[in-house]
Amino acid sequence: MKNKKTTLGVLGTIGAILLGKLKYILVVFKFLKLQTLLSMFITLGAYAIIFGWKFAVALVYLLFVHEMGHAYAAKRIKLPVSPAVFIPFMGAVIGMKEMPKDAKDEGYVAYMGPLFGLLSFLPAIPLYLYTHEPFWGLLIILGAMINLFNLIPITPLDGGRIAAGISTKLWGLGIILLLVYSVMNISFLGFFIAVLGSMEWYKLYKKQKRLKDDQMEVQELEHLLEKIKMESHDLDAVQEMAGKAKWKITNRDIIETLTKLSSEIGKMKKELYLQHLSGTFSISDEDSSNNQQVIEEILKQLEGKVAAYKKEVRTTETYYKTDIKTKAQLFFIYIGLVVALAVSYYYGNDILMNHPEIQRELNR
Repeated sequence: MKNKKTTLGVLGTIGAILLGKLKYILVVFKFLKLQTLLSMFITLGAYAIIFGWKFAVALVYLLFVHEMGHAYAAKRIKLPVSPAVFIPFMGAVIGMKEMPKDAKDEGYVAYMGPLFGLLSFLPAIPLYLYTHEPFWGLLIILGAMINLFNLIPITPLDGGRIAAGISTKLWGLGIILLLVYSVMNISFLGFFIAVLGSMEWYKLYKKQKRLKDDQMEVQELEHLLEKIKMESHDLDAVQEMAGKAKWKITNRDIIETLTKLSSEIGKMKKELYLQHLSGTFSISDEDSSNNQQVIEEILKQLEGKVAAYKKEVRTTETYYKTDIKTKAQLFFIYIGLVVALAVSYYYGNDILMNHPEIQRELNR
């Protein structure tokens, strides 16, 4: 009986301690978010099965700190982002809920990932000097490789987003580098990213090539919108303007809205025709009001889509424009980070190649 009471007392004490610490655990869960934790543990387990827990924890740690660099930078410029999600054998990602206002801000968010990545493995240097454990050399190599790979100047990698503020032509160099890397290392992920980067580069090229045409189209649409608003009471005039415009416009969303406007007016005119056949020669005030409301609602949708199109065209025009000072800053911090990571990689490699345990394994 006494033993039972003692056991209950111990369990009660442990329970009280856990409850006392629960608020701190909840803070951690709130900070990391559920999807981050779940994907982190799944990734951790996947790597642990193949490479062991020690390597798995090190890799997930490096990826997590890298992504926290992006999250920190996004918070600094008040850019909303989604929680980090880990993808086994691919890495981790934080999604942007909206685009930064320009390439300079995008470069800043991209840069902070590899910078935090560099800082994440720097403590391994004094730890190796103190313990002489080869694991710390491996951590340095792993951290340097992850972040150097991310600095290849091709979107969607961080290097491509940094390079975009210097010149999007650097994406071509990034595609070549990534293809060479993919061939040498038989990397399907590298080939996949190279394809994505090429598609993004071509998409931007097409947008910039037809920029002047799009600017003219926006002006014509704004003029058309004003004319339709002025003639909204004249169904024939509005239908004619909408019908003619949709054959000249290239934006699909706006074509769909103009088609909808033309179709609704067609229904109204058909209803009026049927009323005339039945001997009713004037439309009721209620029907007239309803028709006007329908037209106004579609015009409101059209106005919103024209505004969105105008914003998109404006973004294409200004997003990648940076002054000489910004280009120089981005270039030097980019090269500086590449050099720091490259030196770290060779230092970590030197540790492993000259470590007695590694030498013994190699000489067997």
